[in-house]
Amino acid sequence: MAAATRTANRHTHSNLPLVLAGAGGGTLTPGRYVKHGSKPTSNLFLSMADRMGIQGLERFGDSTGRLGDV
Repeated sequence: MAAATRTANRHTHSNLPLVLAGAGGGTLTPGRYVKHGSKPTSNLFLSMADRMGIQGLERFGDSTGRLGDV
């Protein structure tokens, strides 16, 4: 199998399309497409935790920081 071939049997999180629906109570900017490159998905989850009011969460999974333009 060529390296560039995509298969559903592999459980990787690169180029993973995600859809966020709604505005998160005014904390998210809806109606746009954002590409974050090779940043871990857990960075998004960490940013969402902030918006839900969770305090003191410095890391989540393999996060490397928060996403500022969510």
